[in-house]
Amino acid sequence: MNCLVSALLLGTLAGCAQHVEVVPTQIQAFAPWSTESLPHELAPGDEIELKFMLNTELNDKLTIGPDGRTTVPLLGAVPAGGRTVAQFKDDLQKLYEPKLRVAQLDVVVRNYGSSRVYVGGEVKTPGVINIPAPVDTLQGVLMAGGMLPTARSDEVVVIRRRADTKPMLRTVNLRRYAGQATAGDDFPLRSGDVVFVPRSGIAELDLFVDQYLNQALPFQKGLSFIVGGSSGL
Repeated sequence: MNCLVSALLLGTLAGCAQHVEVVPTQIQAFAPWSTESLPHELAPGDEIELKFMLNTELNDKLTIGPDGRTTVPLLGAVPAGGRTVAQFKDDLQKLYEPKLRVAQLDVVVRNYGSSRVYVGGEVKTPGVINIPAPVDTLQGVLMAGGMLPTARSDEVVVIRRRADTKPMLRTVNLRRYAGQATAGDDFPLRSGDVVFVPRSGIAELDLFVDQYLNQALPFQKGLSFIVGGSSGL
């Protein structure tokens, strides 16, 4: 039994050297894959710390609430959800200017509590997975209980949003698991990613989109995805 099968059965990567083949897949209705780095947008569950240049008595650790707001010293509830750290810092400085002689401060994220991915398809426990630390595609699948015997591990689908909100898609071959991993194999998931483990390849992705994603991600209904990169309405 090879290392990949052992890892899936035991739910651990101990003793395995990772080699994951990542294949960009261009399918109609999905934008070309991009590795651009996007600034983190604050969201409920994130823990941040305020550090003031002069008014150190206002230094505080805050948690963003379910409504996207957080309670800030002297200001009360301030919207933070959906704002980048830089944007939120600018917001606070403007709000503090009438109240402080020097309204300079830093905002530091201490815990990315909002980092979540969705793992669906042929896994034991599909659903939303919290990722407090960086994980790759295989680790995300293992956090969802591992693959079912019916899973097709050589064409796992990852869907991600670009900065312009357009969805991107690529496949990851988790079957190839031999030798020493290289830097090119590193494929960390990002918050908001959708991982889909198919039963018969991306030919069934249209069903997955219809059942799970149409309400969360505005894909066009009726798209049919076929292995090989072609699609039809």
